[in-house]
Amino acid sequence: MVHAELVRISLLAVAAGVLGFSAETKLNTKDGLIYVWIPPGTFAMGCSPTDVQCFRWEPISRQVRIERGFWIGQTEVTQRAYSAVMGTNPSRYRGPRLPVDQLSWFNARRYCEAVGMRLPTEAEWEYAARGGTTEARYGVLDFIAWYDANGKDQTHPVAKKEANAFGLYDTLGNVWEWVEDSYSADPKKRILRGGSFYNVARELRVSNRLWAFPDTDHRNMGVRCVGN
Repeated sequence: MVHAELVRISLLAVAAGVLGFSAETKLNTKDGLIYVWIPPGTFAMGCSPTDVQCFRWEPISRQVRIERGFWIGQTEVTQRAYSAVMGTNPSRYRGPRLPVDQLSWFNARRYCEAVGMRLPTEAEWEYAARGGTTEARYGVLDFIAWYDANGKDQTHPVAKKEANAFGLYDTLGNVWEWVEDSYSADPKKRILRGGSFYNVARELRVSNRLWAFPDTDHRNMGVRCVGN
């Protein structure tokens, strides 16, 4: 079903200014956003063994197998895409290339379903966000993310920082990204990943997580969709 709505294109990208790679991408004609193919694989999910900044709520590193490859947004969902699909724009910070913000889990999920996609699982999100690294971040923070030290207390246009090795932008910083999973300690709560312009450096690490009630729509909450 998803594949019928996607037009195949190919893209040669350079990730993090260092790794040259050929990324298989698709254009979703429903929202005009590019989605990148992430192949199946095994990775170490959770607090990196060398990371001394982990919070107590981060899981201990463990091997996780992603059995099925998936497509994931190359960027966070933009306001241009969200407005075109949903006919509204809930964002506090306005601009077509800015990520949509003030987005609840419910509305994030509705959007992804409207464009033939879905919310990522927490494991899918971290696997894609890491881009193959076992470190706390996939690059130097100032080069890859908008956070409190450089974000000027607002969102920024997507894809202005360096990508990870999968060719994904802003998986750290800019806006928190909702995932499908419930918070294990309370199934009524949902998980966000990646940190935002609002957060300090320690909070912008690929293993960090935030919980919120699904109707929460803070100014630093957005989404990135996936599909199989």
